[in-house]
Amino acid sequence: MYPVPILSLDGGLGTTLKDQYHAEVDGAARPLWSSHLLISDPAKLIEVQTAFADAGADIILTATYQASLEGFAHTVNPQDGGLGIPRAEAEAYMRSAVGISRASFKNVQATRGGGSVALSLGAYGAVMVPSQEYTGKYDEVHKSVEQLRDWHKERLDIFTEKEEVWYDVDMVAFETVPLLAEIEAVRQTMWMAQQDSANCKKEKPFWISCVFPGKDLCLPDGSSVDDVVRAMLAKRENAAMPFAIGINCTKIGKLAQLLREFEVAVKRMVESGELNHSPALVLYPDGTKGEVYNTTTHEWEIPEQSHDMVSLPTLISELCIKYPLGIFQFA
Repeated sequence: MYPVPILSLDGGLGTTLKDQYHAEVDGAARPLWSSHLLISDPAKLIEVQTAFADAGADIILTATYQASLEGFAHTVNPQDGGLGIPRAEAEAYMRSAVGISRASFKNVQATRGGGSVALSLGAYGAVMVPSQEYTGKYDEVHKSVEQLRDWHKERLDIFTEKEEVWYDVDMVAFETVPLLAEIEAVRQTMWMAQQDSANCKKEKPFWISCVFPGKDLCLPDGSSVDDVVRAMLAKRENAAMPFAIGINCTKIGKLAQLLREFEVAVKRMVESGELNHSPALVLYPDGTKGEVYNTTTHEWEIPEQSHDMVSLPTLISELCIKYPLGIFQFA
């Protein structure tokens, strides 16, 4: 049906938890959002992710998109009811997400083969309160490449430092990145993680997906698609190369033009010799039907005029994307 091999991502975790499992994942009350279930109800998290695996997901993203040391520091401790969870406990909760995702595949092995676990790491803006991954409006100490690299490295180290946890990670997903500087930062982060010669298992494939929330076809910081693709794929010193690039949390109606620009930018780099081959494409856009999240009411609302109704499978068929591998979320 498609011109390239297709792998399916799991469904939208937060919306599934809220709509089908009636779990509270509102960031206004829980700064960890869906990652809060690592503390409050890991059994429910396993149930949801097992359902994703049973439905045919090839890749399960860990429930760590908004998990951070800052988020745990502002979360109510279930042990004493006080504010803040100690770092050692926070790290243990974050690591537990990997085992939960792996268990989801084991629970359905009788009916289908195993799948891959992708460590979900949201942009720095995803852990801010209120979240800023759609705006890129970061605080003063998280703006430069170096500042963002250090922040991402500290969080990634939580997983790499435990060999048995890192072994269960098949790939790393840096998601909803809104800034060109942060693209550079995560590539440097992965390069640094790969330098530990004592543990060759630290070398993991990773992808970078960006968000294009505005009306224009650019990042929140104003960077063009060509700028984005070059930041993702150009050979740079002390920067790891992602195996896949793409788009997430972006309205479906914008994808056709965005993907054509991605394809043109990648083709230009291949033809110039800057790239030996095209990367895989990862695509998991906004799965809503035009709803917009209201940060005041904390509800998804449908605007008076919404035309964002194109299905992702139809879009992919029409585009005939020429990538060696496609990773898509058909939510």
